[in-house]
Amino acid sequence: MNQPEILRLFMIEEKRSKSSLRQLFAVVWAQLKMMLAYKSWLIMDLLSTLASVVMYYFVGLQVDPLQLSRSGWGTSYLAFSLVGVATSNYLWACLTRLSHSIQHEIRGGTLETIAVTPIDMLMFFIGLTARGYLVSLIYLLGVFIVGVYGLGAKLLFTPQSLLVFIIIFMLMLISNQAIGLISAGIIMVYKRGDPLVFVLAAVNEFLAGVLYPLELLKPFPAVQFLSMLFPYTYALDGMRRVLILGASVFDFNVLTDIVVLTVFSVILVPLGLKMLGWGYDRIRREGTTSSY
Repeated sequence: MNQPEILRLFMIEEKRSKSSLRQLFAVVWAQLKMMLAYKSWLIMDLLSTLASVVMYYFVGLQVDPLQLSRSGWGTSYLAFSLVGVATSNYLWACLTRLSHSIQHEIRGGTLETIAVTPIDMLMFFIGLTARGYLVSLIYLLGVFIVGVYGLGAKLLFTPQSLLVFIIIFMLMLISNQAIGLISAGIIMVYKRGDPLVFVLAAVNEFLAGVLYPLELLKPFPAVQFLSMLFPYTYALDGMRRVLILGASVFDFNVLTDIVVLTVFSVILVPLGLKMLGWGYDRIRREGTTSSY
């Protein structure tokens, strides 16, 4: 067999022998087993969750309730900060988890091995984010349980509010994960950019108003305008209106947040998938799936 025939043999795409959902479940299960292997780490993460909620409880004692009320968010700073703190971990998981996992796979030399198996690489990449989502779920539930039932934060957990919260929450995940796909595709090719991704996540969290009302940005119109360019801003606004103010899905502001998040998702998801595919195809052509 001559060299061109060998090259053609390696370029043939084999039909996948398993369903994409089954492959996705396998990757998620592997990530879950690795996470549960570090039991002490999980315990420490739960303790840090408790400590962070208690910290914001005491910070709330220093916040003027009237000033918070004038911003339209009631008088409980604990309730206001809980929604931001509980969901911000998912923001980090969406934006940074995939790029970090891919870098880890490349450094360990396992991405090249996985690439020659009959797995759908899109399912593999999506499954890599599972650990970040699972850890963030523990953090989210821990923050709400400690804050609401331990410290008495007044959040409205009704069937209606939870349904609208889940809708906005899922749109938040989709839109921000799309940004994570874009960054992962770029990092695969250029092997750099992790600091930039972390800066993007930090700026996103700051401009969305995780710990302060966005009304405080009015004296700074340029910064306020910049905050409107991130999907997390609208997600956080909608979730707070639902859980703190009891707004329904038909509330104008909530409906606006849902529409804007949907637009972000429709635009960013195809772009994110294209960038991820571009990055993976390029490192395959260049033979750099195991070099970092």
